[in-house]
Amino acid sequence: MIFFVAPLGEAWELEDYLQTYGKELLGRAGVLTWDQIVARQELPLGSYVFLAIDQMSPTEKEIAAQCWEKLSHARSDITLINHPSEVLLRYDLLQVCYERKRNNFRVRRAFDFLRCQQFPVFVRRENDHEASLTGLLRTREELARAIAKSLYMGYRLRDLIIVEYCNTADGTGTFRKYSSFIVGDRVLPHTLMHSENWITKSHGRLIGATTVREELEYVQKNPHAKWLEETFALARIRYGRIDYGLLDGEPQVWEINTNPTIIRPVAAGPIPEEQRRLRDPVRQLFFPSLQAALEVIDSVVDPSDIVRIEVSQRQRRKLCAEKRLRLRVQERKTVTSKIAPLLLRSIRHLRQSV
Repeated sequence: MIFFVAPLGEAWELEDYLQTYGKELLGRAGVLTWDQIVARQELPLGSYVFLAIDQMSPTEKEIAAQCWEKLSHARSDITLINHPSEVLLRYDLLQVCYERKRNNFRVRRAFDFLRCQQFPVFVRRENDHEASLTGLLRTREELARAIAKSLYMGYRLRDLIIVEYCNTADGTGTFRKYSSFIVGDRVLPHTLMHSENWITKSHGRLIGATTVREELEYVQKNPHAKWLEETFALARIRYGRIDYGLLDGEPQVWEINTNPTIIRPVAAGPIPEEQRRLRDPVRQLFFPSLQAALEVIDSVVDPSDIVRIEVSQRQRRKLCAEKRLRLRVQERKTVTSKIAPLLLRSIRHLRQSV
């Protein structure tokens, strides 16, 4: 049995997969939340994969370390993946890659904006996988205004990072985002997205016979296998998806997501039938490889055997306080994001009147 552990509300990516392409794994794989673990104070024996580490609170990471310790001593034949205290998250990973000359760009904390020398840059949150909060910022003055606006919109300074822009467009202005999974010790090329936008997301993706042929070749040949293995090892991640680009033929890490989307969510909108048909060969290669890799990390131990853990009252109080803080931050950001456009329009109107 494989147990995927994530904060409450952060495991829908894996659940969507198990209900669709991963149906054959039902009964062999399931999801546990930290709320369930804290309530039960016990862990069924099996292989464990820790997801969404950047979404875990400090106390959840503390409890996760206890769980890892207990499980690692319970049996030697179970697999444990992504130690929450050891995984390198976005800022640390990008910093290490720059220091080791694996990346050509650097990252800074937002409070360190005065030290930025190389422009353009952009601002994003450290611990989410959405698009950047800003466009490209070409001066320190633009950067300062963007950070101030982000704070006004409800984001916390401690959560913001500044990333130097790395232009990986080819001669035609096309950007490519390569994505590859790791499951245990297996690297699985997943997608190659083409876009005319430097923020390469599903929306605006270029899909045609030429791009799909290039994507299929990428998934078939896994041309950056050695670099991928080295990068996942550097990040101490054995389950997740890396997104990266090529600068003059050299891979550049964008991020590694420890809770990756495996299938396109319904909310993202339907894919035109012609595009779906064109990409069928890519899916037919990836999904059997993913299932095979997950089967390898499965364990044969009896999940009715359990390991007990102890969650102290102190930890319970801290968990409650962290949840309240998370809700307050989210509520503040939501309220401010609704009010801010009205205030900005009012300010512009007053300036025009004067």
